[in-house]
Amino acid sequence: MLTMSSDPRVVGRAFEVWRAALLEKGVRDGALWRLPEQRIVFRNQPDSRSERLGSRTSLGTDSTGSYWAVQINEADTPGDANVTSGIAVDEGGVVFLIRQGRLNSPVAGNSPILEEEFSRLTGLKPTTVLKGDTSGKKREWHIVTRLDVGPDEILDATGRFVDRCSLARLRYAEADGDLPDTAPIGGLGRDEDAGSYTVGAREALEPLEVRRLQGEVWQALTSLLRPTGIAIDKPRHAAGYEVDAVVAAPGGALLVEIKTGNSAADVYGGMGQLQLYPKLLPKLGDHDLVLLLPALPQPALVKAIGECEVRLHTYRLPTTAGGRVEFEKAFLRLCGLN
Repeated sequence: MLTMSSDPRVVGRAFEVWRAALLEKGVRDGALWRLPEQRIVFRNQPDSRSERLGSRTSLGTDSTGSYWAVQINEADTPGDANVTSGIAVDEGGVVFLIRQGRLNSPVAGNSPILEEEFSRLTGLKPTTVLKGDTSGKKREWHIVTRLDVGPDEILDATGRFVDRCSLARLRYAEADGDLPDTAPIGGLGRDEDAGSYTVGAREALEPLEVRRLQGEVWQALTSLLRPTGIAIDKPRHAAGYEVDAVVAAPGGALLVEIKTGNSAADVYGGMGQLQLYPKLLPKLGDHDLVLLLPALPQPALVKAIGECEVRLHTYRLPTTAGGRVEFEKAFLRLCGLN
């Protein structure tokens, strides 16, 4: 059971803790900040040039900041339930950032996503909040994050809430037939894991260790690009389709599909994904397409790939433990590395 706080000291302090967590880990990038671990972006609203966060903060999963999933706004009057965000305290004195289950449309005149739809589209259940209603109106509140934890926990919880809001907007637009032209990117996938994992023994089969080869390639590329300021991300559609890599190369954005084999099946799969992803995620429509393989396929396939206006590049997996993935120089130049 939570109770909405109207104490200016409690409310002011709580919002400052939340904003401080965002700024501590946020990476400034033009008019917005990025949180690489949580795969969200945010900015001061409405003054995007501000180096500080004020009472209104916009957050989203669209890496360009063109679409915002949700705003977290501090009320001028602490405890005002007419404002969609607030601070609540439980019986033990733990402080929480909460938000109403409603999202206004970014398009003027379009209907908002209200409480019942918000819960259905996000899968989130509201929390009972005393003093969280206004006269004649019962409002539904959701916990964004508790605030008595460290910055990492605050950001992870905030990132999950923002991701759910983005998902709700995408599903709502899809139901209204607004896709694909107005569809925001559904989110950004987590960084790929490398290493290995174990397939458990079944019947007469011994446990099998499997290398995460694609993760090794992804992490090797990331380790080269991110230290130089070249962004690499993994956009994903709300339905679960996830791109291998989008590289913000100086010469133009790249949509990269990584395969760990060079067979005909690998080529067919990679080429199909490169053709489909720009349709599922329309903002990728102007990206140059790149198929990244561990070696060149058969000459007929190389020729066909070129005729499809897809750039073909290769990499080499390490042959010994602890070795590094090696990318051909032409591909690294394409990504913006000398």
